[in-house]
Amino acid sequence: IGPFRTSPLGLVPKPHSTKLRLVQDMSFPRRRPGVLSVNATIDSDDFPTAWGTFADTSALLLTLPPGCMAATFDIRAAYRVTPIRPAQQNALCLCWNGKIYVDRAVMFGLSSSAGVFGSVADMLVAIYEACGFFPVLKWVDDFLVIRRPGEAWSEQDFVQLTSPLGVPWADEKTRPFAVQQQYIGFVWDLEAKTVSFPEHKLLATNALISSWRDPLARFDAHEAASLHGKLVHTSTIFRLIRPFLRSASHFATSFRNPTARLRPPRPLLHDLSWIASMLSVLPRTLPLQHAAPHDLGWWGDASTSFGIGVVVGAFWGVWAWAPGFEVGPGCRHDIGWAEAVAVELGLALVAHHQLLDACLPSQRHLLVRSDNSGVVAVVNSGRSRNQNTNQVLKRVFLRCASLGISLHTEYVPSRDNVTDPLSRGDISSFLLHFPSAKVRSEWVLPPHLRSCLIPWSG
Repeated sequence: IGPFRTSPLGLVPKPHSTKLRLVQDMSFPRRRPGVLSVNATIDSDDFPTAWGTFADTSALLLTLPPGCMAATFDIRAAYRVTPIRPAQQNALCLCWNGKIYVDRAVMFGLSSSAGVFGSVADMLVAIYEACGFFPVLKWVDDFLVIRRPGEAWSEQDFVQLTSPLGVPWADEKTRPFAVQQQYIGFVWDLEAKTVSFPEHKLLATNALISSWRDPLARFDAHEAASLHGKLVHTSTIFRLIRPFLRSASHFATSFRNPTARLRPPRPLLHDLSWIASMLSVLPRTLPLQHAAPHDLGWWGDASTSFGIGVVVGAFWGVWAWAPGFEVGPGCRHDIGWAEAVAVELGLALVAHHQLLDACLPSQRHLLVRSDNSGVVAVVNSGRSRNQNTNQVLKRVFLRCASLGISLHTEYVPSRDNVTDPLSRGDISSFLLHFPSAKVRSEWVLPPHLRSCLIPWSG
C-alpha cells in the first residue's frame, strides 16, 4: 500500500486512571493552504450511530416499573478492536524512529472513529434486545442494561452471550445490578427517579476551576476545550450555570496556535468565579421530571415603544424606557433583551415582596408567562447567543441560585397576556380589566438598569 500518510502523536491521561492514551492529531495540519488534514476529508455525519444520551436515559427511567435494576458494561479498548478497511490504512499510519507503521484499527483523534465503532455497538444492542436483554442504552463503549422485575439473568449471562463473537468485555469495569447506577458520568436512582452529580466529580470540577483561577496559570487549546466540555457536562445537572459557559467556549476557539499557552481572559475568570459560587449552593441531585411549575400568577411583557410591565399575583410594576434609550431592530438592545429584563424585574418583585415565604419546598419551580417565544426558549434552555440577553440570564440565574428556585417560562399570545397593556403604557386599561392586581410595586432599580428604565409616574 502507499503512498503513506502520518499524523502527529500525543499522549493524554485516561479519565479516572494513571494510564496514558495514545492520540493521533488527525486534524493536522491546520490553516495550511493546499494541504488538507485527514479529518478535513471526513464527514462524520456519514457514520451515524445511536447515543444513549442524558435525555434518553431520563425518558427511559421514567417509564420503568418499580423493582427494576441496572448494570453497566464496558468494552475493553473498543477502538483498538475495530478494524480499518485495508484500502484506507495507508492514510492512517504511524511514523516512529524513521519507520512507517501501518495501523490496522481506528484510533483516538480520527473524527469517524466513534461512528465506525458505533456501527459495531449498534449491532450488539440489536443482538441483546433480540435475545431478551431489554432495554439497552449505550454511549460509545459504555452499555447500560435494565433488568425488569421477574427476570433472573445475571451479569455473566450478559457477557457470555457475545463473548464467543470476540467482544472483549472489561470485567473489572462491570458495575453489577443495583437500584442506583452510574452511567455517562451521573448516578441514576431507578426507584427515586432522580439523577445526581457524583461528589467526587464535583470535587474534581471545583479543583479544575481553582487551577484555572491561578494568576500564574497558562493553558493550551486542548486544555481550554477540555474545560469547556467538562463545564457543559456539569451544566446538565447544574442548569443555572449555563449562561456562564459562553466565555469558556470563546476562549477554546480563540487559539491560532493550538500549542500556545495563554492566560485566561478576564471575562472567563469572572464567569468561573460565579460558577464556583453557584456549585457550592445548588443541589447536586435532581428529579428526572419536575413537578408542574408552581403558579404565582407571574406575567411579564415588554414593548419597544414604552417599556416593561410585570404582574405577580396581586402586585404589579411598570417602568418606562429612559429618555434617549432605544430598543428594537438596529439598536444595541433588541426586544429579546427587553423581554428578558421583564423576567429579571419579575424576579425582583417576587423577592421584594417575599412571595416565596408561603411556598412549600415542592413549590420552588415557578411558572413565568411571556408572549415572546424567544425569551421563553432562552430561559428554559439557560443560554442565549445574544450577548446582552445572556448577561440578563446570568443575573436572573444567580438570583435563582441564591433563592433556591428555578423557572419555567410558558408562551401565551399577546392578547391573553395580562401585562400587555402595562408594557404599552395603558395603565388605566390594565387596572380596569385586572382588578385583582391591587398593589403597585415600587422599589429602587438596581444600578445596571437605571440608565435604561425609569419608574412610571403617570
